[in-house]
Amino acid sequence: MNKFHFIYTTLFILLFSNCGGNEPLDFTTIEEFEIYLEEEMNDQNIPALSVLIFEGETIKYEKYLGQSDVENNKALGQDDIFLLASVSKLVTATALLQLYEAGKLSLDDAINDYLPFDVSAPDQSTPITFRMLLTHTSAIADGEAAGLHYAYGEDSDLGLKAYMEKYLAPDGAYYDASDNYYNYAPGTKSNYSNMASALIGVLVAEIANQDFNAYCKDNIFQPLGMNNTYWSLEEALTSNKTLVNPYDYIRGEFDLIQHYTFADYPNGALRSTARDMVKFLSALAQEGFSNNHQLLETNTVTEMLTPQIPDIDPSMGLMIYMLDESTNLWGHNGGEQGVATEVGFNPSNKIGAIVLANQGEVDVSELLIAAYLLGEQL
Repeated sequence: MNKFHFIYTTLFILLFSNCGGNEPLDFTTIEEFEIYLEEEMNDQNIPALSVLIFEGETIKYEKYLGQSDVENNKALGQDDIFLLASVSKLVTATALLQLYEAGKLSLDDAINDYLPFDVSAPDQSTPITFRMLLTHTSAIADGEAAGLHYAYGEDSDLGLKAYMEKYLAPDGAYYDASDNYYNYAPGTKSNYSNMASALIGVLVAEIANQDFNAYCKDNIFQPLGMNNTYWSLEEALTSNKTLVNPYDYIRGEFDLIQHYTFADYPNGALRSTARDMVKFLSALAQEGFSNNHQLLETNTVTEMLTPQIPDIDPSMGLMIYMLDESTNLWGHNGGEQGVATEVGFNPSNKIGAIVLANQGEVDVSELLIAAYLLGEQL
């Protein structure tokens, strides 16, 4: 496995397993909150930090701190584009759920009925279903060959479908039965899986008979007015928009990472802004409706926010999970080379927050909860 892919997948698992374990900071004024943000940037060595608080479709607070480009002393702006890492999975899941609503599939259908290549857990008779992909119970593992095709400065020369077939199909060049799959029946245990999430992108493309990137543009980004959101690195680089540089923090200095993507991009390579993402998240918070558009049906959003595998993981919905029980925050976090992200909202009051940082060794969970609590008071 690519070393960065392993590090940040591990980081997610640690954050996920500890969610709700710390008492959040509760601020009574914006001034106190902004002092806290500055302190966190200093303590965690964050070059740039985007924080947005919303209620429904209304932005209640936003702050853009630090530098999107440290080398050129460029201040972060509200339209500067961050790599979202695993927060991307919420968009990927939404694309699939739209096809579910259209009657193109049932969540408990076997995925092999929709794929041009076989994906089956070795030595297991239980078929992998769409619901298993959406709940990390598919038995597909992130093995050594996961993350092989990172591409810097350009999109990967290996397509999504080709990569996933090489990794998952028994005759694939990257296939390893003991490394690419867990040794248990699908649906019986939960293990976070980037490769299973990327496979959703292949399924969307196959079922919709349309490129995954194009499908998301037509059915998610354009209807919601998300004009600064890109799956393709090339499209983002040629958009004349500012891409926030990712950084490592090494020996007291920020180390620039070239803009990158990867072949299995639906699991974490979406680029967007806080202002674009609020349009998407407000739809989930508002029973599927945002920007005068019904992104998902109300019943589908309700299902997303319903624990799917209570005996295995009571916090897990459909690719979205309970971040913090005390605040009823549902959402997703993400970590990749040079980026840490987290988004969440309370479906009861429709208040939520978005936190984006351009340094990978950062814990933004407390920041998100603190932002949400401030939102309750604004």
